[in-house]
Amino acid sequence: MPARFLDIKEIIIRFCLGGAAVVMCYVISVYSPIKFIGGVFAAFPAVMVAAVSMAGLRDGDAEAADVARGAVSGMIGCTVCVIFALYLIRVLNSWPLGLAGAVLAWLPAALLSNVFISGRTKSKKEVV
Repeated sequence: MPARFLDIKEIIIRFCLGGAAVVMCYVISVYSPIKFIGGVFAAFPAVMVAAVSMAGLRDGDAEAADVARGAVSGMIGCTVCVIFALYLIRVLNSWPLGLAGAVLAWLPAALLSNVFISGRTKSKKEVV
């Protein structure tokens, strides 16, 4: 795959979409009478939508599908991260330590799920 140069227009679009999603989540969490709803919106897939859209516009459907497949792995990793955060914050009685442990759990979970989802083992046809 050839190296890609950064496109400033693409960076600005991603920044605006991601920033708008973060602000929206914050506003909802502050003003919502139901406090857990901020956490629900914190999982809003704005970054995934921006990434898949940009990949599709730039490189077509196949690239968009690859990005979406990677997003599934990332979201599985996020689920593991949230479960670890919930558990570790309570057990360690420290939100900074709990979040640190949870973030450390995210990457291996995302990578392992990607191996499982993608079927990284190549068939003999692909190797030739």
